[in-house]
Amino acid sequence: MLMEDRRRKQSTAKKKRPQQSSGKKPVRNSPAAQMARQHRQDRAYQQEQAAKRRNNQFPAENVHSAPERNERNSGAAQTAQTRREERKKRDSRAAAEAQRRREDRKERARLDGMRDKQKKKAKHRTRRRISPDAWKRILIMGAVILAVIVSMIIFFRVRSVEVTGNHYYSAQEIIDAASIMDGDNLLTLSRGEIAGNVIAKLPYIKNVRVTRQLPDSVVLRVTEYESTYAVQDTNGDYYLITAAGKVTEQLDEREAKSHIVVEELTIHPPTIGEVITLTYAEGKEAEAQSRLSALLQLLQEIENAELSKYVASVQVPSAYQMTLWYGDRFEVRLGNREKLAYKLEFLKVVVAEQKDYVTGIIDLSLNEGNEAHVIKDE
Repeated sequence: MLMEDRRRKQSTAKKKRPQQSSGKKPVRNSPAAQMARQHRQDRAYQQEQAAKRRNNQFPAENVHSAPERNERNSGAAQTAQTRREERKKRDSRAAAEAQRRREDRKERARLDGMRDKQKKKAKHRTRRRISPDAWKRILIMGAVILAVIVSMIIFFRVRSVEVTGNHYYSAQEIIDAASIMDGDNLLTLSRGEIAGNVIAKLPYIKNVRVTRQLPDSVVLRVTEYESTYAVQDTNGDYYLITAAGKVTEQLDEREAKSHIVVEELTIHPPTIGEVITLTYAEGKEAEAQSRLSALLQLLQEIENAELSKYVASVQVPSAYQMTLWYGDRFEVRLGNREKLAYKLEFLKVVVAEQKDYVTGIIDLSLNEGNEAHVIKDE
């Protein structure tokens, strides 16, 4: 009985107990439920990829294993370390350069300061070395010198001009050529300009020496050419020239014969006071110039040997064939320009050894040693 009652109670309890759920939600297969599930999955995937990007692991679109992620992380760390080291090196070099520039500026400033101090000390020593009395004496001496200079400029005026050594020209002609006027300042006269004026205007003047004599005089010591030589131009006119080749004046044929005549030579029509130029054929300019140079050398050596009063004429057909006539007694063959001064001195010795009546040819070309050959006329 009891057993039957117990069973009835249990069956009654089973009927009254509510049904327990199995823990699984029922699956909804409606389109709205499927779309919601898809949205939730997409959002979860996006969140997972964003978390990976924040941790600098891998691109969002790639999925890698843990060893690969570790390797990538170590490479990135090494690159970052290298960059930091390079940045430190650059910073250290820039800092060293800046430090060097700062030190240079400090050194320059120090040296400039030392120089300024030395200059100030030198000025100070100079001021202390020169006493006020010394400064007074210096100022007095400067004033005296200035006064002397001013007085010399103001008071030293030309009052007289003296000429010496002139024979061909008068003293007044030389003074006029010098362009010296009374009242010119004695100290500012140009001696070179005065000498140049005289030589340019007076052909027979060889050189001029200008001397100042205080307080108011000028002395002109002139040297004239000792002799002149007659040459003929292409028009047949005769001109006198100096040993330097300067034309002094024109003269007729009769007057020309009273001078040393330069034969077998023709010049261009000259200008008084200028140097002659020889005529020459086409292409013979150099030969003509050499011939003129030989002629002028011969004329100068004749004057140096003091033979001007014994020579009647000279011929220079070329620079290698020079001849002169010693009076009307000897034809003297000199050859080329070598040892010309020696040849003329030798000529005086040879002529002195001859009798007064002897005439002929004296060969001083020295082609066969240092011997003169005399060919006497029979």
